[in-house]
Amino acid sequence: MVAMRPDIRYARTSDGVNIAFWTLGEGRGFVHLTPGTTASHGEWEIPECRRWYEQLASKWKLVRYNNRGEGLSDRVVSAQLLEDSVLDLEAVVDRLGLDQFVLFGPWYGGPTAIAFAARHPERVSHLILWCTFARGSEWLRQPQLQAVRSLVQKDFEVYTEAVAHVILGWSKGEPARHYAALLRESVTPEFVQNFYDQVNDWDISALLPLISAPTLVLHGEQDAVVDPANAELLAARILSARVETFSSSGHLFFWEQPTRFVQVVSEFLA
Repeated sequence: MVAMRPDIRYARTSDGVNIAFWTLGEGRGFVHLTPGTTASHGEWEIPECRRWYEQLASKWKLVRYNNRGEGLSDRVVSAQLLEDSVLDLEAVVDRLGLDQFVLFGPWYGGPTAIAFAARHPERVSHLILWCTFARGSEWLRQPQLQAVRSLVQKDFEVYTEAVAHVILGWSKGEPARHYAALLRESVTPEFVQNFYDQVNDWDISALLPLISAPTLVLHGEQDAVVDPANAELLAARILSARVETFSSSGHLFFWEQPTRFVQVVSEFLA
C-alpha cells in the first residue's frame, strides 16, 4: 500500500529563514539531510524514491527537509552555505523536539552532518555517511563534475539533464528526465553556482576526530561522482567508524537496493 504524501510543515531558523520539512513513520528519529542543489520537495513523485522513503519510514520516523534556497524553503542565496546548513538542520530537529536521533548525511550533505555531529555529540546517536567527502576541492576534481559544472550558466536545462543522468546512471531514461525537471523546479542557476563556488573551499577534516557517535560510511564500488577512496579516508579519521560498500555503478544505490540499505542500517543501529 502506497503511503499518502506527507504534509509540508515549516521550522524557523535562528536567523529568520523558513525551512520546509516533512515526516513519515513513527519511532526513532532518522534525519535525512538534503544534499544541496537537489530536488527534495517533489521526489515523492518518483516511484523509486517513494519506495525508498516508505521502507525507511517502516522502521523509523523519517525526517526530510529542504535547505534554505531549495524547494519549498525560503529562496535565499547564502553567503556561508555550510554554516547556514547547520542552522537549517538545528531548526528542524528543534521544531520536532528530537533530543537524540540518527543522522544520515548523503553526498554533499555529509559535511553538514559531520559538522553537526562534532558540535552536538549528545544529540547524534549514530551517524551514517553516504558517498561524501571532507574536502570539497578534492570532490570537485572528478571529471564528470567538472564537465557538468561548466553548464550551469550556459544552459541550465542541459545542466540538470546531465546531472540527473550522472546521478542516476546514463541508462535511466524517464526517471532521469523526471529528476531533472524537479531540479529545475527546486533550485535556480544562481543558487547552484553559489554552491559550487563555496563548496570548493569546504574542509571539515579537523572535525572528523571529534565525532564520538558510531559511524557507518557507505559507498558505491563504481561511483563516478565521489571517489570511493573517500570512504576509507573518512573512516580512518573517525574513531568509531566502519565502511560498507555496495555493488553499484549508479550514485543513488539506495534507490536501486533499498531493502539491502535498510538491512545494513538496521544491523548497524542494533
